Amino acid sequence: MNLVSLVGNYFLWQSKQQYRDDALKFRIIRVWQGCSSKEILWLNDVFDIHRDATMIKRIQKQTDNYNLELKAKADSLMQNNLQHKKGK
Repeated sequence: MNLVSLVGNYFLWQSKQQYRDDALKFRIIRVWQGCSSKEILWLNDVFDIHRDATMIKRIQKQTDNYNLELKAKADSLMQNNLQHKKGK
């Protein structure tokens, strides 16, 4: 029974890891504002074929920085909009 549980947990972990990897791939493509087929092949190599943990961390950092910049812009626009409405 423990072996079945262990195998089940492994496949669940693997499935969650694949989901996280795919989500990160889509986020970096959004940061790049699209990508070429060559870049998609490179992403597949980094994540799947010759997994490169260092490069994956760099990609994660790049997407995190993009999200922070996007949030800062949105907050700034919201503040400007609120100030503009108060002035009327």
